Amino acid sequence: MFIHHHKVQFYETDLMGIVHHSNYLRFYEEARVAWAHDRGLLDYQKPGSASHFAVYETQVKHLKPTFFGDDLEVEVQARIDGNRLIFQYRLRGRGGSTCSVAQTVHVSLGLDLKLQRLPAEMRAVVEKESWTETWL
Repeated sequence: MFIHHHKVQFYETDLMGIVHHSNYLRFYEEARVAWAHDRGLLDYQKPGSASHFAVYETQVKHLKPTFFGDDLEVEVQARIDGNRLIFQYRLRGRGGSTCSVAQTVHVSLGLDLKLQRLPAEMRAVVEKESWTETWL
């Protein structure tokens, strides 16, 4: 299990100081990129190393609001299903309560933008990951 931390900034909130719903996908992307970097699958000096993975599907459930200044914790888990790379996320806020859960599904595209098999390096890393439960 990988955990990413994020402090809610003012610009991520609405006029009531509540995080706008559109930012949750940004938090999940931030956590996913940190996960990939931590696993040696992404090099921040070579942004193209992540450019051939397309988001195929997203799903987010908003359970409780989060606010300006909150310290968020995003848990990330990954698994492979055929040629799809599936990530699930659990975002915890104040007091460790679950505020949101989400899933993103990704596919690998070649330079011609056609679907291709997930790279062996990616498969090897993800197959070692633990999938504790389904959060959605």
